[in-house]
Amino acid sequence: MTDDNKVVPFPPPAGSPEPEPIAKRHQRVILSIGSQRLAFDFYHEVTKLNPAPAPVIPVDRSKPRKVRKPRK
Repeated sequence: MTDDNKVVPFPPPAGSPEPEPIAKRHQRVILSIGSQRLAFDFYHEVTKLNPAPAPVIPVDRSKPRKVRKPRK
Protein backbone atom coordinates (compact mmCIF):
# COMPACT_ATOMS: atom_id res chain seq x y z
CA MET A 1 0.00 0.00 0.00
CA THR A 2 1.35 3.42 -0.91
CA ASP A 3 1.02 6.74 0.88
CA ASP A 4 -0.59 8.45 -2.13
CA ASN A 5 -3.87 9.12 -0.28
CA LYS A 6 -3.05 12.16 1.85
CA VAL A 7 -5.66 14.25 3.63
CA VAL A 8 -5.71 17.86 2.47
CA PRO A 9 -7.18 20.27 5.05
CA PHE A 10 -9.51 22.98 3.75
CA PRO A 11 -9.05 26.26 5.63
CA PRO A 12 -12.18 28.31 6.38
CA PRO A 13 -12.85 31.09 3.86
CA ALA A 14 -11.23 34.38 4.74
CA GLY A 15 -13.52 37.19 5.79
CA SER A 16 -16.43 34.99 6.87
CA PRO A 17 -16.24 34.48 10.63
CA GLU A 18 -18.18 31.64 12.19
CA PRO A 19 -21.38 33.00 13.83
CA GLU A 20 -21.59 32.74 17.59
CA PRO A 21 -24.18 30.27 18.92
CA ILE A 22 -27.13 31.84 20.72
CA ALA A 23 -27.76 28.75 22.87
CA LYS A 24 -25.73 25.74 23.98
CA ARG A 25 -26.95 22.69 25.86
CA HIS A 26 -25.49 19.43 27.08
CA GLN A 27 -27.27 16.32 28.30
CA ARG A 28 -25.88 13.02 29.54
CA VAL A 29 -27.74 9.72 29.71
CA ILE A 30 -26.20 6.91 31.76
CA LEU A 31 -27.35 3.39 30.91
CA SER A 32 -26.53 0.29 32.97
CA ILE A 33 -26.64 -3.11 31.30
CA GLY A 34 -25.53 -5.88 33.63
CA SER A 35 -22.11 -4.88 34.97
CA GLN A 36 -21.50 -2.36 32.17
CA ARG A 37 -22.25 1.36 32.42
CA LEU A 38 -22.51 3.47 29.28
CA ALA A 39 -22.67 7.26 29.11
CA PHE A 40 -24.18 8.99 26.08
CA ASP A 41 -23.36 12.71 25.76
CA PHE A 42 -25.58 14.89 23.59
CA TYR A 43 -24.50 18.40 22.64
CA HIS A 44 -26.91 20.91 21.11
CA GLU A 45 -26.07 24.26 19.62
CA VAL A 46 -28.38 26.85 18.09
CA THR A 47 -26.96 29.42 15.70
CA LYS A 48 -28.90 32.21 14.02
CA LEU A 49 -28.02 32.46 10.33
CA ASN A 50 -28.59 35.27 7.89
CA PRO A 51 -31.49 34.57 5.53
CA ALA A 52 -30.38 33.34 2.14
CA PRO A 53 -32.45 32.25 -0.84
CA ALA A 54 -32.61 28.52 -1.30
CA PRO A 55 -32.38 26.94 -4.74
CA VAL A 56 -35.62 25.47 -6.06
CA ILE A 57 -35.16 21.90 -7.25
CA PRO A 58 -38.04 20.74 -9.46
CA VAL A 59 -39.41 17.24 -8.94
CA ASP A 60 -39.95 15.23 -12.10
CA ARG A 61 -43.36 13.56 -11.67
CA SER A 62 -43.43 12.09 -15.19
CA LYS A 63 -41.71 8.93 -13.96
CA PRO A 64 -44.00 6.43 -12.21
CA ARG A 65 -43.27 6.01 -8.52
CA LYS A 66 -42.09 2.67 -7.23
CA VAL A 67 -44.66 0.92 -5.07
CA ARG A 68 -43.12 -0.30 -1.86
CA LYS A 69 -44.11 -3.61 -0.37
CA PRO A 70 -45.71 -3.28 3.07
CA ARG A 71 -43.63 -4.44 6.01
CA LYS A 72 -44.68 -7.45 7.96
